[in-house]
Amino acid sequence: MKYQCKTCNFHWEGTSQTFDEVRDHEKTHLKNKTTVRCKVCNASKSMIDVEHNSDEKWECQNCGNILDMQGLISS
Repeated sequence: MKYQCKTCNFHWEGTSQTFDEVRDHEKTHLKNKTTVRCKVCNASKSMIDVEHNSDEKWECQNCGNILDMQGLISS
């Protein structure tokens, strides 16, 4: 498997057992954001408020969906 980051020059080659390196890298880009947007209704929330939530999920106050750190609906 191969991965090339769209934001920086990070690249990875490995197996599914080592894919956590990619997830850890993507979190570094999340730390640089100041807000996250709900992909359902486009409402925004401060990343500081989201990061205080230990399970990395938040409830959109506009549409009521439970979302992940990228603003996608979490199951």
